Amino acid sequence: MRVIAFSDIHNDWHALRSIVRQESDIYICAGDLTYSERGLETAAEILLPVREVLFIVPGNNELPDHLREYFPHVVHGQAQTYRGLRIGGIGGSPRTPWNTLFEWDEDYAYTILRKLGETDIFVAHAPPKGTKLARTLSGDDAGSEAVRWYIEEYQPEYAIVGHVHERAGITEKIGDTTVLNPGIRGMVFEISP
Repeated sequence: MRVIAFSDIHNDWHALRSIVRQESDIYICAGDLTYSERGLETAAEILLPVREVLFIVPGNNELPDHLREYFPHVVHGQAQTYRGLRIGGIGGSPRTPWNTLFEWDEDYAYTILRKLGETDIFVAHAPPKGTKLARTLSGDDAGSEAVRWYIEEYQPEYAIVGHVHERAGITEKIGDTTVLNPGIRGMVFEISP
């Protein structure tokens, strides 16, 4: 199956339209379609043609309940099966200096992820701690310990992350899991159920 993953659109509707124009079996968004949820209605309108095959988690600028008003496959804290693939994840991010809308401490993330169970595609807005995907330009690690634990423990085939914009387009392996930050341009991969 062909998958197009993307993240951190932040109201760039031109970029989002470009993603939707690409043919795919599944679309996965690792969060932050908007800034502070302004524009969710516009995002939903653009994503309407792929709505039924879009799996999404909120970023740190969105809340799960607000996304659920527009999208049927919000996989924050749960997994859903589509054509034999189990897709699940966690939205939001560890605490930031900017006090954005959906931030959490690691205990919250561990609680969510322990209940999630195995997935084929794991979607997290926050990257795994201690990876190049989590390193900001200033050298800080913006990753999550719980996200890393989940990937190491369950070894999904793919993990899609975002949050650290300057790491868009980077892929890294954690055990057998391919972890990628597709960013605003998106990345395409193939997976078999």
